[in-house]
Amino acid sequence: MNEYFKDETSKIIFFLVELEGKQQLDFLGINPGHYLRKSIADRWYRDIKKKINTEHPKSDEALEALKKLYKRMK
Repeated sequence: MNEYFKDETSKIIFFLVELEGKQQLDFLGINPGHYLRKSIADRWYRDIKKKINTEHPKSDEALEALKKLYKRMK
C-alpha cells in the first residue's frame, strides 16, 4: 500500500474518522458531481463501504461517518 497505512481499509477508515472538511473530501475523492448526481454518490458510497473491513476497531465509527457524508449528498 504505502509506508503510512498497512492496507486500504486502514487508509479509508483514517480519512473517514480522523479528517474533516475539504481535506477529508479531497482524500476520499468527493467532488461537486457527488452532490449533483445521485448515481455518482450511490456508486461512491457502495465502493467505499465495500472497502471497510468490519473487523477493524474503528469500522463502526467509519461507517457512521460514511453514512453522514452520503446523506449530505442526497
